[in-house]
Amino acid sequence: MANENRVGPTVVQNYRTCLVDKYRPPSKGGNTRAWHRHSFEINGDVYSFLALGSKKWVYVNDSVEFNWTWDETEKYRNITANSVVTLDKNGDEVVRGERGAKKWRTSPARMPASKREQRD
Repeated sequence: MANENRVGPTVVQNYRTCLVDKYRPPSKGGNTRAWHRHSFEINGDVYSFLALGSKKWVYVNDSVEFNWTWDETEKYRNITANSVVTLDKNGDEVVRGERGAKKWRTSPARMPASKREQRD
């Protein structure tokens, strides 16, 4: 495994989340705890990690520190999710976002139509 690098404490810019698990409609439980890619920018460098839910792990006034490694191509900076430490504006450690793990969804959502309507 590649060497781990440490960043922080520092503030982040452009925090974004993107769904990477299969979509589910709200009537079937939605995407609240689905796998999302969390990415943000620090001094022009983009870092990312996979986590449950779309809730932010770092807010605007927070500081963050974490460990990261390069992927195989040395194109992406992958954060080790267990190492993320968020500090609020007072410097106190806080836990934000959805922590934990779950299985990936294996089947796509079905069309909202009967079998006969799907054939037509």
